[in-house]
Amino acid sequence: MARPMRRTRIVATLGPASDGRVAELVAAGVDVFRLNFAHGTQAEHAARISAVRAAAGDRPVAILGDLGGPKLRLDRPVVGRTGDIVALSLPPTVRPGDPVLLADGRMLLEVVDAGRARVVVGGEVPAGKGLNLPASCLDLPALTPKDEADLRFAASQGVDLIALSFVARPEDIAGARGAGLPVIAKIERATALDHLEGIVAAADGVLVARGDLGVEIAIERVPLVQKQVIALANRLARPVITATQMLRSMVDSPLPTRAEATDVANAVLDGSDAVMLSEETAIGAWPVEAVRTMARIVREAETVLGSRLVLPSGDVAGEVAHAACVLAERLQARAIVVGTRTGATARLVARHRPPAPVIALTPDESVRRRLSLVWGVTAVTVPWYGSPEAVLRNFREPVLATGLATAGATVVVTAVWPGTAGGHTNLVHAAML
Repeated sequence: MARPMRRTRIVATLGPASDGRVAELVAAGVDVFRLNFAHGTQAEHAARISAVRAAAGDRPVAILGDLGGPKLRLDRPVVGRTGDIVALSLPPTVRPGDPVLLADGRMLLEVVDAGRARVVVGGEVPAGKGLNLPASCLDLPALTPKDEADLRFAASQGVDLIALSFVARPEDIAGARGAGLPVIAKIERATALDHLEGIVAAADGVLVARGDLGVEIAIERVPLVQKQVIALANRLARPVITATQMLRSMVDSPLPTRAEATDVANAVLDGSDAVMLSEETAIGAWPVEAVRTMARIVREAETVLGSRLVLPSGDVAGEVAHAACVLAERLQARAIVVGTRTGATARLVARHRPPAPVIALTPDESVRRRLSLVWGVTAVTVPWYGSPEAVLRNFREPVLATGLATAGATVVVTAVWPGTAGGHTNLVHAAML
């Protein structure tokens, strides 16, 4: 008996450990590859983009370009024991006594002045690792000059999505839209939590970046904030990625800890569209095994997931998507078929987490790839049908080709009437294949 389709997506970060193994990672189950622009050169990223496109073939695998953002990073290694005074390049606005966290809290220091800090919890951290100042007043731009150059590069290379780091307010999103790519807002600043609904509404998706978030806010708050962000993203039909240290021990070990397995499963049960691997696939010793392990955990967690019908939003497309899910459940339909030019209707349907697979028919190959980030959607490229009559005449062949439903099965179809470009989905129809 065939295994049920995995609905929750896997995002894997590219890096030295993945070089030469991209095809294996695709086969293991990666849906979206992340380029971390905080590390590596544009030439290295270009080579990895080419490797993904070659390995994916006809499979819709998306590429997410993650901008480094205004993150403070060490310009030199820091080594010290408790009480030592070490050299540290800090913004001029820091105050004596302000806490300094290095590498997501691996070392803790306190500011002496803008060039020095006293070690509170000792250790050794290499150059390039992150530096956080959770109590300091920092006025940093949403986009740095390097981000702007990376954004232009990403657009020129056909990257599918952009992740914007250290978003603080909804207005930060606008600056990243110049390249015409969907923007994923990374929630990792304490100030972002004061503007959370506006940020999620302004973005095309969100990423719960628990590493920096866990040093910006009290660590005991992180699990509840994760749940809050996921619930809000589900309600607003924005894809949401849960990230950071999900299988961190697999950087060195072929097996994760039991706590890490539970963390991945809980992210699925919370409603994440995707779960992300960072160091595990970028620099770890077991990149392919990490993806396979994550896929197994996700599949097991999904066996207890039920539909989550979100209250209708009041707009026509939202109401039709809700009606399609209700009708599909009542008819025990084998699939919900969505005609979409932008992917918006597929996201509106997927937020309800219907038991039936969501099959998106789109004329745009880039939309097909971007839907690889959305829970439970199988996207197929088709010609633009142009009218609801054409949709109802032609949907059967591409749906049957997916193998998710067989001839004679009942499906629910959504479409646009009268089918004009830019129209909103306003038709729901039950049909047989």
